[in-house]
Amino acid sequence: MKYFFISILILSQVFGCKSKDSPLPANENVDALYQQFHGKYKIVSSVSSEPLDVNLDGVSSVDLLAEIEELPDISNLDIRIYGPSDSNPKPTFIFTQAWPEQSVRMGSGKVWDGIEIISFNPAYNFAYNMKVVVRSLNFSEDLKQLTVTPDDSEDPFFRQSAPKSVAVKNDGTLSVIANRRIYTSSGVREVTVTTIYERFTMST
Repeated sequence: MKYFFISILILSQVFGCKSKDSPLPANENVDALYQQFHGKYKIVSSVSSEPLDVNLDGVSSVDLLAEIEELPDISNLDIRIYGPSDSNPKPTFIFTQAWPEQSVRMGSGKVWDGIEIISFNPAYNFAYNMKVVVRSLNFSEDLKQLTVTPDDSEDPFFRQSAPKSVAVKNDGTLSVIANRRIYTSSGVREVTVTTIYERFTMST
């Protein structure tokens, strides 16, 4: 019986050491995730699912960098990777995306709410306001997909909604796909926008 308990003790120590020394899954390794993802990202390209005339010059294009002059300056991405702390025993991953949303003035003090499908009116004019989406974030096991957690009652076309998907491309850039309602010379269009971002600094 004595040898039996000694054997159990040795086995428990062996398996305990093995478990302790086992590497963390890639999507839970905070240090590695920090090195790969933490930081600020700038826009590289942004393409809509159909040609749009957003700047009202009479020419439609899928290139939103050409259609929305403010896009490179306003649209940015920020990913924060925080390890466990005294106040939070679990790692925290935060996704922040800024996007220029149109504020369409429709007369009589009325401003387009970003939801209603309105027709084009040459009497309307608009400016851009920066809207920011802040959501928690998770990583797939192969680190190829980033899952942005939506709000429970989130409308996928609402101007402050989480993106549909975020994919990591082979060159390390991020492909962010989102549904958007955009006011154009054809009225409000519901489109899918694919925007590519690249990290330019790890400082946040």
